[in-house]
Amino acid sequence: MVKKLFLLIVSIGIVYLATEWVIRGIHYVVFQSHTYISFVTPILHWTKYLAVAIILLFAFKKYVPLADAGKKIIPVLLILSVVMFVISSLWFHAVDEEKIVKHRVFLHNTAKWEEVDYVSTEIKHEEKVVVDNANNLKPLKVIANYRIHLNDGSVINVWNNLASMYKLHQHVLENKIEVQHLTELDPTYFDQNFAYYFEEDLDKAHEIFGVE
Repeated sequence: MVKKLFLLIVSIGIVYLATEWVIRGIHYVVFQSHTYISFVTPILHWTKYLAVAIILLFAFKKYVPLADAGKKIIPVLLILSVVMFVISSLWFHAVDEEKIVKHRVFLHNTAKWEEVDYVSTEIKHEEKVVVDNANNLKPLKVIANYRIHLNDGSVINVWNNLASMYKLHQHVLENKIEVQHLTELDPTYFDQNFAYYFEEDLDKAHEIFGVE
């Protein structure tokens, strides 16, 4: 029993650490994620938790004596976890110079840049705050958005990182697509609040978010 418990704990640790990397590898090979300017997997982080849930539910089902209610509930939860794992693994946005991609499991929708109405940018801090080691309050997280608004009304956030967004932003400007900066920030305020996040590429961030 102790050996089985040890193996379960080790398996959970390996799965938790490896799941996202394995799925990113699948994206790289199957969906050629490296060929896009930006390839975004907004709910990929769910997979490691769902993978652990699947292992635990399977272990409960196999090794734990269950009441009648448990025999019905555990299989349902197991199926739901597997379904959510597949959904979160195959949910991504991608963009290059030719097309914008919105992929949802088996639904693969693409749009041309001619179908883009406008692009919007936004940056803010997450509302929550934490206390750092110096006992000072600091923002927990920076939330940056680079949204593509299509003529059909759909919106796709393709923010990945500053380097890819700067390259994409140049493409947007070259094609004379309207850019709406939803966060009005003066340079001093922007630098005070976001310089630590963008570090040496602050000038590129200024251009993307319309800081003048």
